[in-house]
Amino acid sequence: MKLFAPAYHPGVPLHVQIERVLRDRIQSSAWEPGRPIPTELELVRQFNVSRSTIRAALQALARDGLIVRHRGRGSFVQPAAQRGPSPPTITNLVLGYQVQIEVITVERVRAPGHIVEPLGVEPGSAVMRFVRLELAGGAPLAVAINYMREDLGKKIDVNDLSKTSMLELLRDRLRLKLGPIRTSISACLPDEEVASLLGIHLTQPTLLVRLVVPDRAGRPLEVCDTFYRGDRYRYEVETRLPQARPLRGRRRRRV
Repeated sequence: MKLFAPAYHPGVPLHVQIERVLRDRIQSSAWEPGRPIPTELELVRQFNVSRSTIRAALQALARDGLIVRHRGRGSFVQPAAQRGPSPPTITNLVLGYQVQIEVITVERVRAPGHIVEPLGVEPGSAVMRFVRLELAGGAPLAVAINYMREDLGKKIDVNDLSKTSMLELLRDRLRLKLGPIRTSISACLPDEEVASLLGIHLTQPTLLVRLVVPDRAGRPLEVCDTFYRGDRYRYEVETRLPQARPLRGRRRRRV
């Protein structure tokens, strides 16, 4: 039985692919909490990779609190109650949650059809496109694709793209006055570019968060489409009901 196909996600490091497989075994309870996992040598034989690759995958799991490693005893699945903090929420990431950012592409392109209206540009006009991959512990979390008018996009320093969010660059570096940001959330299937970067199947849904960022006058400055891995994020909303009002025509019951 073939357990692992290292070329399944070309461009994604082997240790990241293996870490993803091992993570699935833990989260599905195939590896039970408190029980030892296979040794490094057993995993080397199982995946047919180097020991350093296995170690990198295990280190990522340990950083995320999924396993605990003991010298001379091996690695054990951490009980759920003792695991680290929950995965970052979308709000955390939008506001600059501490993740590693890898710049994939910075290019001048013709405005795609789905960008023309929200960005307020003419069909076929030139825009700047920025593609970044967000990672934690070496594992892909999200792909952010930003679109801007060409004149504005050329002012972005590429060296800043791996250090801070685009919103902060617009506000702090370019000193732009931002207006209310319109956010929409939907589920969608990834295209080949997004699926390859996230290391997922084309049939695996992602959570798409679109931000349309205007200036104070309401003119669009940026459109950002961020595709989140559905198995690594959660979306939280706190809802508060208004105070109860007495119902009209309701009879009082005598006690």
